[in-house]
Amino acid sequence: MNATSSGALAALSVDLAAAVSAIGPSVVYVDAHPRRDVSGIIWDERHVVTADHLVDREDDIDLILADGTTTHATLVGRDPSTDVALLRTTATLAPAPRADLAGLAAGHIVLAVGRDEDGAIGASFGIVSSFDGPWRTWRGGDVDRFIRPDLNVYPGFSGGPLIDAGGRIAGMNTWGLSRRSALTLPVTTLDRVIAQLQSGGRIARGYLGVAMQSVRLPETLRTTQHLAQRTGAIVVDVQPGGPAERAGVQLGDVILALGDDTIEDSDDLQRALGYGNVGTTRPLRVARGNETRTLQITIGERPDE
Repeated sequence: MNATSSGALAALSVDLAAAVSAIGPSVVYVDAHPRRDVSGIIWDERHVVTADHLVDREDDIDLILADGTTTHATLVGRDPSTDVALLRTTATLAPAPRADLAGLAAGHIVLAVGRDEDGAIGASFGIVSSFDGPWRTWRGGDVDRFIRPDLNVYPGFSGGPLIDAGGRIAGMNTWGLSRRSALTLPVTTLDRVIAQLQSGGRIARGYLGVAMQSVRLPETLRTTQHLAQRTGAIVVDVQPGGPAERAGVQLGDVILALGDDTIEDSDDLQRALGYGNVGTTRPLRVARGNETRTLQITIGERPDE
């Protein structure tokens, strides 16, 4: 290795250490689970965001700060579908600086950062592998553009930040949304979820009370009913007393549209339910036999799991 290469690597090493140092005051250890470590990100002067799947209690939560001091926190709200929990403390905290996601691309250097129960900071180094999205999590949460980092997210790093080379937060790392690898929720998704949690402590999600599977529509039905779509969502189970049953949905109905949204599978329906629709009444178009009909359905609130 020549002197120029050695100097470049030394400079990179110094820059990465500086990035970790810059974010350090905004990364905390969260004592909220009896057996598993979790980190947290200081979001503003009073709030910390962390991974919900590792928050085992709603009070008696302690935060270990960068200077080694411990402060008490309480749970403001949680959204299991995006694995976000928001904590509040009376201590004055140092908010994390934000990265500009528009300037972050596949191949850029990023670091995962966490803090352990002894208060020590830790980091791992890699690149952005890809951006994907919009994406619906396996628990029904909406992620506008999740980040797939190519680095090690060590035990205890869940809930901690992914940062760019300047020490700015790009998102929150978590093992709670995928069984195969850790993912990063971008700051844009965190902003939206946190705002909803601060306003109500929880996020109301719509549901119809049906189980469905995608099915191909018969050509005769598509022709006679002038349907452009080739598939719909056939109802294989109707929850007793649920919104769908009250609206008159029957076993074997094929859901074609909810309001202005075409429904070709269960993912389409989840997207159509979205946020802010609980309690609203919308037209539900279904195929029953060789005909279509429109039912009026009032969207219910999904029970907590």
